[in-house]
Amino acid sequence: MTRPKPWRMEVGALIGLVVGSVLWWAAYESGKGPFQHLNLLLGPAAVGMVIANLRNRRRKVGPYDPEVIEKNRRGRF
Repeated sequence: MTRPKPWRMEVGALIGLVVGSVLWWAAYESGKGPFQHLNLLLGPAAVGMVIANLRNRRRKVGPYDPEVIEKNRRGRF
């Protein structure tokens, strides 16, 4: 049985940015400039990274793998 691969934080951030850009575009008000409602871009990106981190922790993959944790405790050498 193969272990699941960990989700990368960059992928979670990218998916969040795509969702955030849709939200930002829906709330865009002409004449106020491109830097309005930046929280609609950055918030979903942060949530995407948190989701990727929680998934990796729940499945014990990536940095939460028990073998990796034990290697870090003993030292890599």
